[in-house]
Amino acid sequence: MRIVHVSDTHLGYSAYSKVDEESGLNQREMDFYRAFERRVDKCLELKPDAVLHSGDLFDAVRPTNRAISFALEQLLRLSEARIPVVVIAGNHSTPRLRETGSVFKIFEHLDHIYPVFREEYEVVQLGDLVVHALPHCEGERLASEASRMSPQESKWNVAMLHAGISSLQVFRMGEFNEEILPASYLKPEFDYIALGHYHNFAEVTPNACYSGSSERLSFAEAGVEKGMIEVDLERGKRRFIEMPSRPMLDLGTIEARDLDLNALRASLQERIGSQDVEGKIVRVSVRNVSYENYKNVNFHWLRQLAAKAMHFEPKFEVRTQDLSLQGKGTSIGALDKEWVAFLDGYPVERVDKAKVRSRGLEYLAKGVEESD
Repeated sequence: MRIVHVSDTHLGYSAYSKVDEESGLNQREMDFYRAFERRVDKCLELKPDAVLHSGDLFDAVRPTNRAISFALEQLLRLSEARIPVVVIAGNHSTPRLRETGSVFKIFEHLDHIYPVFREEYEVVQLGDLVVHALPHCEGERLASEASRMSPQESKWNVAMLHAGISSLQVFRMGEFNEEILPASYLKPEFDYIALGHYHNFAEVTPNACYSGSSERLSFAEAGVEKGMIEVDLERGKRRFIEMPSRPMLDLGTIEARDLDLNALRASLQERIGSQDVEGKIVRVSVRNVSYENYKNVNFHWLRQLAAKAMHFEPKFEVRTQDLSLQGKGTSIGALDKEWVAFLDGYPVERVDKAKVRSRGLEYLAKGVEESD
């Protein structure tokens, strides 16, 4: 009995302004489609007894028609090969209100495709294999439903759920509606537990793993290999199968506190020029840069250094004390305080509020520069 475990394919995700030359669509959107298609290709090659997708098939509750059409096309390939697929809803594809309805209903009519999305524990019987499926649930409901999951009298019992797990290490993404479940709910009696939500491959307990996402969604995943897991229940073995994905390169942080403008330029040129950035998503960070140096950075020159990158993200952190500088009679210090106070009282979803705060301060500093 062999199963393949995939997760967090985030179909419909898009980012940056780069356009795919072949399709004319957003490059990152196409990256995610191609990553999912490669996984389906591999499943058709391996011919497992079942495929388990442990959440976040789509990136949004209301995916685009294009994302839905692509998902249907790929799942039909598995259906026609008579390979059973159990797919659960993750936090990205679970509406906050049940009245909204779920896109997963469109999969219910497909042969051999078993969508589980109603925020409750369901059992799917596949011959000698029983799949105990728990989609994303909110609040106390998650623990309540997870406590109901228990192996049945069958040759093989496999569980799957979409949540962060708290153990000696906390496996979480820091998203607005993620749920965290204590590792004690991962019962050792299951032959395998397919976890979704955490984007890196990880073994949480001896019988429970995250397969990770199909593509990198943040620089926290830079350098982390992406793939899927093949599990041989008969032999009690599993292997991580690495799959191609868009490279993401974090060039680290330059400490600019003691650098003048020329030294800062030289550091940037050395840091970026020493790396092969072609086709990659690249970031370089500069911290403690003076406002004077920041406003005199030639950003056109800087972006030319990484012109071959698919996306280049220079990140500057201006020294806080320099944000009190004046621009055309307007105190950026006052604007800075107003921005921070506003953000502290405003709910920000699906992103790190500290990053939003920092980015806003950068834009304020840049705005003063452009008004000079």
